[in-house]
Amino acid sequence: MLVLGINKVLKWVQITTGGRRYTCPTKEINGELFFIFKKDWHKVMDFVSNHTTELVSEGGKVFSRVIKK
Repeated sequence: MLVLGINKVLKWVQITTGGRRYTCPTKEINGELFFIFKKDWHKVMDFVSNHTTELVSEGGKVFSRVIKK
């Protein structure tokens, strides 16, 4: 399983596993971001790569940036 992108504005992640892509809702628990897939919660940072991007909103502006592990 690999997180392709994180959308913090709409609160979902896009993952790939087994050659398929899925969009999964996210939830912040104790300051860490989790997503639900097949009824289990997974920590987002455990499945990101150096190429994963996130969409964020800061100061009224929406922009994309690369995740730093």
